[in-house]
Amino acid sequence: MPRYQLPDTATLMRLGEPHEHAITVYVETSPVPDQREKNLLTAKSAVDRALRSIRERGGRHAVEQQLRDRWTEIAESDLWLRLSRSLAIFIADDFHEVYVLPNALQNQSQVGAYFDIGQLARAVTSPQQAFALTLSANGWNLWRATASTRAEELPLIGEYATDAADATNRTTIRDRDHVGKLVGDEGKKVLLETYAKRVAEAVESELGHSDPSAKTPLFLFATDPLLDLYRGLDHKRQIVPVPGAPDSLRPDQIDDAIRESLSTLNAQRTNRLVDDIGDGVARGLVATDLVDIGRAAVAGAVSTLVYDFTVDILGRLDDANGTITYDDDGYDLLSRIAVTVLDRGGEVIAVRPEEVTADIWTGTAVAGLRFPLS
Repeated sequence: MPRYQLPDTATLMRLGEPHEHAITVYVETSPVPDQREKNLLTAKSAVDRALRSIRERGGRHAVEQQLRDRWTEIAESDLWLRLSRSLAIFIADDFHEVYVLPNALQNQSQVGAYFDIGQLARAVTSPQQAFALTLSANGWNLWRATASTRAEELPLIGEYATDAADATNRTTIRDRDHVGKLVGDEGKKVLLETYAKRVAEAVESELGHSDPSAKTPLFLFATDPLLDLYRGLDHKRQIVPVPGAPDSLRPDQIDDAIRESLSTLNAQRTNRLVDDIGDGVARGLVATDLVDIGRAAVAGAVSTLVYDFTVDILGRLDDANGTITYDDDGYDLLSRIAVTVLDRGGEVIAVRPEEVTADIWTGTAVAGLRFPLS
């Protein structure tokens, strides 16, 4: 069965276990119906290459057939009718699992004794939630995008003015064909200021229920003067302006705009976090060597781990004492350490190396510690 929720820590640990042959496929997809065949063919080509590689390496015919049968089960399932932006496919002779994800993953395939969970870990550990407000004189709507769902309109709890005319007790807004222009003695700007204030109050009331600390960014789809007016009213949340007329936007277009900007926002957040981690160097609360990070992870000493998910460092991590052994036949150490940190209650952020510019960044990993290593 396809999964439409991101895996938890226990599942990531399970995906990190060895198999005789493990096929990993990440595929960029489109939810548009006329792209279904292309999505399937892209995934099939990646799986076929993996099976051919196993055959060329001398894999047993019976095992290859088991793997092919599992792929056939995936290919013939109804998951292709409910796609989002990416698929993560994991196939072994005794196991297969598929994740349907709304965030964009890069096309990738790999064959080995272990699944490559790097991109999946990135999806799990990077903030992928945002709110959006589409705002025009014709009306406004709130939206939410999460790590497991594309942007969807957020049902409102309260009762509010529906558009600028309603907010200002006027009937001076023309139909949508005239782009909702306001007229009247008071002047357009005064009316829009009142409208923007009413919307800002409504947004604060609604989002206060699900995000009282205002940590989640709010994408604002609007044109001036409403764009500028609203930004001047909401000082609590991080507002990400998306200029342009919002009335004709489809949900997938709203979602695409959010996803394209989230990576930049996350990189900015990560750089601030790594700078903060660097402040703990003098107190022995920073580890940058992988051997030290592995030991700290198993001991539960890592509060925050930032690591490059694009590089493969193969080996094994002793779950008892954190000792690292480098081994070309091992698994991806960084992913395994990341899962261990999550399992011990720490925070993990998987990055591309160019996303971090902080001075303490080594290009591979840095860990902020709860207590110094002995």
